[in-house]
Amino acid sequence: MNPKDYEDYQKNNVKASKSQLKDYIQIYADMAKKLKSEDAVELEAVKNNIKLTYPTEIYFTLVDEKDDFVKLTLTESSSQYIIPVFTDIREYALGSAKISKLFLDKLEMKEITPEDISKIAEEDELFQGFVINPHSQNFNMDRNGNF
Repeated sequence: MNPKDYEDYQKNNVKASKSQLKDYIQIYADMAKKLKSEDAVELEAVKNNIKLTYPTEIYFTLVDEKDDFVKLTLTESSSQYIIPVFTDIREYALGSAKISKLFLDKLEMKEITPEDISKIAEEDELFQGFVINPHSQNFNMDRNGNF
């Protein structure tokens, strides 16, 4: 979500679902399905748009009562994890309701920036990346913002 749109949402409750990254991810998914290959050269422009847009938006995630991020482990026997992030308020509402059912703690929304994600990557070697809109688009990016 564009930071200005989030400010508008906080003040006036408008533009709550505006995310250019979400739109690019949807275009990417639609094209990949039609092309039947994520390596198709036609997807390069969309991939570039995703990479360029990712650092310009803010995201939302879930934290517990200790202000720790919700961590989704990669396997049952591994400590490596990803965090769920949401592109807008509507995606957050949908995804957080489903994720909250998996955790006993009281979870709350936290704004997170690409800089915050980079900081987590620098400080925690177990952090492997994040999943964007896990219950609708389910788009994965690694700890460096690549996919």
